Amino acid sequence: MKKIYSLIFFIIYYANGQIINIPDPNFKALLLQADVDNDIAGFVKIDINNNGEIEQSEALSVYYFIIQPGNISDLTGIEYFTNLQDIYCAGNPITTLNLSNLTQLITISFGANQLTNLNLTGLTNLEFILCGGNQLTELDVSTLTALKIVICGQNMFTELDFSNNPVFSQLRADECPNLTTIKINNNYPQNFTPTPYNGCWSGNPNLVNICVDANEVTPIQTFLNDCNIIQPINIYTDCALSNDDFVSNTLRLAPNPTEGNIFFDNSINPFNMASVYNYLGQEILRKKLTPIYNEQLNLSLFDKGIYIVKFSNEKENTFVKVIKN
Repeated sequence: MKKIYSLIFFIIYYANGQIINIPDPNFKALLLQADVDNDIAGFVKIDINNNGEIEQSEALSVYYFIIQPGNISDLTGIEYFTNLQDIYCAGNPITTLNLSNLTQLITISFGANQLTNLNLTGLTNLEFILCGGNQLTELDVSTLTALKIVICGQNMFTELDFSNNPVFSQLRADECPNLTTIKINNNYPQNFTPTPYNGCWSGNPNLVNICVDANEVTPIQTFLNDCNIIQPINIYTDCALSNDDFVSNTLRLAPNPTEGNIFFDNSINPFNMASVYNYLGQEILRKKLTPIYNEQLNLSLFDKGIYIVKFSNEKENTFVKVIKN
């Protein structure tokens, strides 16, 4: 009899050991609702044995998820669905998400949640990311060798770097107020033609640096012009440069800080035009320059603050930061 009890205990213990811990009741309820007559899991019933739990073996039958808005804040347990290829989840208060265990993923769509952290490390099959409308401060895609498309507007990034993504080609990144730098130098043709997945990088007032492949300098300039992006942007091909490297070390403006007039030597390698931009990237002054030693700009009519002056000629653009007292 003891042997029978021990066997029963072992069976119960073993079975319970295969049950996935899903602490969010709303997420668990959604998984239990998945059936052949709905597309929660691609018309697959997950709880095959109808015991009100999700076993690890049952999770392996799922290749597709649609997670509708439902006050789901925690996707713990999803790491056992290791055959997942596509996940769509929108409008839930999810803040942290680790998908690094789901190595078969091809498509993820997590728009309009509340994500502050998204771990995609090692997802070498992932081709498509939609993560717009969150609170992400960074998006590390450095290990995603199959990545092609990213839609990531309305986040808090300071930099987007796709230089390690060998087939990346389409980016929609708009309305990111902290975004300063985009790097797309991956030796692969970037698509600058508007598509459903590729659009203007507008609404990014602090975007000042874009690093591209050498053969894409002209296309990116055309792209920015067509998008009516008029703020001064440094387009360069040496992505090892930092933001501070774009402050000119050869063109000296004095006095800087200034209360009004600033002077500079425009007689050597002269510039034809100077444009002054405010912190919103709006051009507030444009002046044709003459090739003289004591050329000047007058900022006396502008408020106190930091301005960027773009000096240009047929060969180059140079940007200088000016402080108005």
